[in-house]
Amino acid sequence: MEPLQFTSLPSMFFANCSRDDFGGWYKRINGEWLHYSREFLRDTAIYCAIALDNCGLEPQENVGIIAPSSPEWILADIATQVNHKETIPLFPNIAPENFLYQCEESHVKVLVVNAITDLDLPLQAILSQFKRVICIDGSSHLPPNGIYWNDFIEEGHKQSEDPKYFSWIDDKIQTIHPDDIFSVIYTSGSIGVPKGAELSHRNMLSQIQSLLELYRMNRREDSALTLLPVAHVLERMAVYFYTLNGIKVYFADDPKNTAQILTEIHPTIMVVVPRILERLYESMTIIADRAKGPKSLFIKNAVKLAKLSDPSKCKTPLQRFYDRLVYKKMCAALGGNFKLIVSGGSALNKSILRFLLNIGLPIYEGYGMTECSPVISANCPRVSKPGTIGLPLAHLKVRIGVQNEIEVKGDSVFRGYRNKPELNAQIFTEDGFYKTGDQGFFDEDGFLNFTGRIKELLKTSTGKYVSPNPIELEICRHPAVEQALVIANDRKFASAVIWLNPEGARRLLKLSKEEFDIEKALQSLRVREAINRHITRVNKKLNHWEQIRKWTLVGDELTVESGLLTPTLKIRRKIAETRYAEQIEAMYS
Repeated sequence: MEPLQFTSLPSMFFANCSRDDFGGWYKRINGEWLHYSREFLRDTAIYCAIALDNCGLEPQENVGIIAPSSPEWILADIATQVNHKETIPLFPNIAPENFLYQCEESHVKVLVVNAITDLDLPLQAILSQFKRVICIDGSSHLPPNGIYWNDFIEEGHKQSEDPKYFSWIDDKIQTIHPDDIFSVIYTSGSIGVPKGAELSHRNMLSQIQSLLELYRMNRREDSALTLLPVAHVLERMAVYFYTLNGIKVYFADDPKNTAQILTEIHPTIMVVVPRILERLYESMTIIADRAKGPKSLFIKNAVKLAKLSDPSKCKTPLQRFYDRLVYKKMCAALGGNFKLIVSGGSALNKSILRFLLNIGLPIYEGYGMTECSPVISANCPRVSKPGTIGLPLAHLKVRIGVQNEIEVKGDSVFRGYRNKPELNAQIFTEDGFYKTGDQGFFDEDGFLNFTGRIKELLKTSTGKYVSPNPIELEICRHPAVEQALVIANDRKFASAVIWLNPEGARRLLKLSKEEFDIEKALQSLRVREAINRHITRVNKKLNHWEQIRKWTLVGDELTVESGLLTPTLKIRRKIAETRYAEQIEAMYS
């Protein structure tokens, strides 16, 4: 790999702030966009770093951040790194025992939060254990050890007049080594105790530098929208990638406002998880429901064609006709300016992917994990194969090992989990490849394909193995299905818990929002027969021991707050199995 352009993330950040053509960052507050100029970003990062230096942190003590995505989040991250400390991203709705475990293991002594009320009550009760709690929201109440962000920055501003700080920032940045740990990211996972993945500056810098070849940016024309939590490594890496490119970044206030935000700022670049694209798909296709008579049928036919057509083939005359009258209007409703939408975290529903590509949205799926900073492979405008997870990044070596496990080696792969020497010895091969725990294969064109998690292989009581992930993805292709969880471990056959998609069910029943009732939808014969027909179609593709023999339909909302989803919007398998134990047992009784 080529030498690193920068030796640390702070050196890259401050170099970007020195560019005359850097347009700065934006933050949405109460429907308005607040601009953060490059000078303001530079000065605030410096003042924050100086104020942090005066917090009395010992050599091994670090900073935790538990707040939504914002410029302040990244500025606190940079200031922490300047001080040769580690940033520990945290989530407000994690279990108190996990919160304490992460803070204690990584010696978090300064906590940056958005507002105290954003934290669950058990977390509010333990704030006294920190040396300082910094609140970004100036209207939040403060604990005795609390200070508002603006006051904290002003402290740093006043302290910066001390002569000892004249060259302090430069000295600090120059003494950061590329192999120093800049952050410990605890993988939430679906089971087990969180594990702290230690990421170095080299890990992140080599990652984003490699991505430069795949995704080219125009500093004057491009702008990026940040929707995902920057506490999640994918979005955090994306923000640093935007920083390296020097493009404008817009920090959204709430993913629920995505459709409105897109028409406000017309971004060209966005990183998403499939769940966001599925919501956008629903918002675009709902216009068929609102239309009347022939127009409704016309739009539905256009949607159906886009879902079924192969996006890699030339458009037919009918597709070009729909393109002018339907598809372009759909894209315009999403800002009409995208040249790059990267989807990661999990596989996107194939029919939705075909639809989005056929109407003209540039969707590129990739694959990665926290331990690899995170991207391992990706599709890009230069070379893409829809339905795959792309080609491995140029600086990485990727191979298929025992049990078809994807193994990775390279500068963006972490060195191991914090305080887990025995585990670290197990997760690397003798020749230094990281064993991802994911199964996959390379196709004839060299593109990587994901097939499932090794640890999630389910073994029936008859000794047969079932890989739940591909089956769940197939079940979720039905518009009335929000999520599916395959059950088979130690059972005589495979079954599934299926979460109802309220919007898909409403449209299937042809009801208005006012008429729709989710409890009635759960009992609707029309809904249940439609899902059952879909399950029958899915079963035809499966081995007999993999086929879904029974299923149960639930209407609970799938959210991080409910505990059913991880912060990266993946189903928590063990928690879901426990919560729906009664329904699961009923399928086997």
